[in-house]
Amino acid sequence: MIINKLKLTNYRNYDNLDINLNEKLNIIIGKNAQGKTNILESIYVLALTKSYMSVNDKNLVKFGCNYSIIEGEVKYHDYLKKFKIKISDTGKHVLINDKDIKKMSDYISNLKVIIFSSENIHMLKEGPGVRRKFLNMEISQLSLKYVKILMDYNNIIKQKNEYLKLNNINMDYLSILNNKIAQLSVEIFLFRKDFIESINKILSDIFFEIMGIDGLKIKYISNIDFYDNKEIMIDKCIEKLNRYNEKESLYKISLIGPHRDDFIFVLNDKNVSLHCSQGQLRSIVLSLKLAEVQLFSNKTGESPILLLDDIFSELDSEKKNNLIRYIKDNVQIIITTTDINMIDEKLVKKASVFIINNGKIFPGK
Repeated sequence: MIINKLKLTNYRNYDNLDINLNEKLNIIIGKNAQGKTNILESIYVLALTKSYMSVNDKNLVKFGCNYSIIEGEVKYHDYLKKFKIKISDTGKHVLINDKDIKKMSDYISNLKVIIFSSENIHMLKEGPGVRRKFLNMEISQLSLKYVKILMDYNNIIKQKNEYLKLNNINMDYLSILNNKIAQLSVEIFLFRKDFIESINKILSDIFFEIMGIDGLKIKYISNIDFYDNKEIMIDKCIEKLNRYNEKESLYKISLIGPHRDDFIFVLNDKNVSLHCSQGQLRSIVLSLKLAEVQLFSNKTGESPILLLDDIFSELDSEKKNNLIRYIKDNVQIIITTTDINMIDEKLVKKASVFIINNGKIFPGK
């Protein structure tokens, strides 16, 4: 898929922005704090209805304005779709081909994007919630079913947590909730397990090509036990949830389920967040993103849009050249940089170049 046109109104530092994008490679140049990253973020928001950064929706609206609008025209193999999202005090409204979409779950997964930014590197160092958000956002782009299951799960966990705060707890009612939670938990677990196993089949080879180091993989850490039989998994999950009824009643919060899961990157069986340098962590996350591009293409038949925020600033020449091998012609790429000289000449020759200055965009060549 290709995003041909992007239009922003009252978004971050932009009053209005209207840009036609190259279907192959786009390079956006500008000094820091001029709005380069905001363009990438807006495409991500257009796809997933929320920022990849930990910000409130209100922060996406230009200061002093009441609303923000992101619009994009996207080309698939043989048809076009127009996407629009409006953010205001009344909430978010999303449209596809000028038709209101009532459920966010029906909107997400239509437009697929993969983003690499410094925020991704923080994922390795911060708490499990950040990594769960990553898993949920990526898998949601691949499966509408996952989006709906996750929403149902979050709703029933919220219901359970509210019930646990009451003074008089009925254990039989908790068990009824646990039955439903167990079914949804196993579904979420299996989706995440499949995603991580699929990534692991690609990840190590890409990291080896970029860094020359073998043995990188992701390890999923769950409080749900895996069995080959799905029904057995559900039964065992119910048993475990019920064993925690009294403890959860005491702590007044749900302690078991995929909302407590985590994952780590391991390199030769060592946790990378404890043993790798900042530069290595950057290359690990970049390898993950490139693995995702292949995975999305394999699973959907459509290449996602690849957004690379200031990717070349900390890579030496050898690693830049290794990276170029994975930048395929069938993937639309949008790169930001403060200095075009950081980007290989081979890439620049293929690219459309734009210059950003104080929320204004100009053609670079």
